[in-house]
Amino acid sequence: MIKILFFFLSINFIFADTIQVLAAANLSKVLEKIKEDFLLTNPQHKIHISYISSGKAYAQIKNQAPIHLFVSADTFYPQKLFEEKLATKPRIYAKGMLILWSKNIKIKNLETLLDSKIKNIALPNPDLAPYGRAAKQALENTQLYSKIAHKISQASSISQAHQWIDSNNCEIGFDALSLIDIKDSNISFIKVPTTLYEPILQALTLTKFGEQNLLAQKFANFILDSKVIFEQYGYLLP
Repeated sequence: MIKILFFFLSINFIFADTIQVLAAANLSKVLEKIKEDFLLTNPQHKIHISYISSGKAYAQIKNQAPIHLFVSADTFYPQKLFEEKLATKPRIYAKGMLILWSKNIKIKNLETLLDSKIKNIALPNPDLAPYGRAAKQALENTQLYSKIAHKISQASSISQAHQWIDSNNCEIGFDALSLIDIKDSNISFIKVPTTLYEPILQALTLTKFGEQNLLAQKFANFILDSKVIFEQYGYLLP
């Protein structure tokens, strides 16, 4: 009996694998849940996920970092990697929802940003973070950007913007719906009208380093099939 148990343990060890994943910062909650569910039926494997802005993730992969899977907050960076022959064709897994939220300010609409009590507005870097790009588009399309530009505190990623708002370093700011607790009665938020910004279509791609890795392929497909979980965390289906 002991020999049989040792044999199966050895088999699991032989087929165990570890992959490195770079993921957009807005995914820090939902992707951990997806990873947890995946490992319930694949306990022998290990998945390491680092959450950074999509632009920074793109730069790391372009510089040949040993990354197997890139789960982006847009289609732009995965498509660039594909065109540069550094990754597989991108596949869209969800559509993001941009919000404006605060712990202290009652938000009625985007014009709330003009309130004189607001001194600091958190905005993810539009050049690196897709949600920051969407927020800037919304502000420009409502002719608000030039009026509040002096109040903007530019964060390196959406997670940093979230932290600034949560810690009250910024009275208000833009974020992903997936990162807040919508049941928290102590916060105020609005969904930014989707007509004000280009759709935040989020895509994943296997890098050239990881495209032949079976675990990376399996986990990517699991993410694509996790539509119910994405909806639970405030995403829309593409």
